[in-house]
Amino acid sequence: MGGRGSGRRSSYSGKAETSDSMPLDIRKIARKGLLVPGNGFSWQWLVNDRQVSGISIRVDFDQGMVLSYRMKSTGEVVEQRVQTQTSPCHLGGQRHWFTCPRCSKRVAVLYAPGRYFACRQCGGLGYATQKEGVGDRASTKADKLRKRMGWEAGILNGDGSKPKGMHLKTYQRLKGHHDALVQVSFQDIGRKFGFLHELQEG
Repeated sequence: MGGRGSGRRSSYSGKAETSDSMPLDIRKIARKGLLVPGNGFSWQWLVNDRQVSGISIRVDFDQGMVLSYRMKSTGEVVEQRVQTQTSPCHLGGQRHWFTCPRCSKRVAVLYAPGRYFACRQCGGLGYATQKEGVGDRASTKADKLRKRMGWEAGILNGDGSKPKGMHLKTYQRLKGHHDALVQVSFQDIGRKFGFLHELQEG
């Protein structure tokens, strides 16, 4: 059984972020074939391939799990029972969900910003992207397009060439979208540092 961290990084809005609150995704657990009644296993959170936290999980026979973990701040061992449920998939099979212990809403991910796990809303958590400004979001989207086109990451690194096998129209569409996002990012940087007018006049 691993220890749980008590410190949480806050976003600019003052909210703790989902990425800092031990996201427990039932879809990942299901893909590993661990949702077997009576099964017990450990679940870990890694940063740069090093474990930063972990818990023990036991799957109940009655649609639920028991989460067991030790609080690093106090050394106390906490056990929390979380209900689960399923819904049918369109192409057959079923999808697994958690039932939030606080609001009973069906969710795929629970978080632990404090002592117990709950859904994002009940935990008062924000996504890391919510603290990004217009320029930051544009830069992030542009980098995703750069990755898709096989270009070097970072909008300051210049454009690459058309990927082999990509249709010209697709490439032109993606590059046009990329260039528009880069322009938005540069304009936002200019506004922040007060030299937008100089760039425009130059």
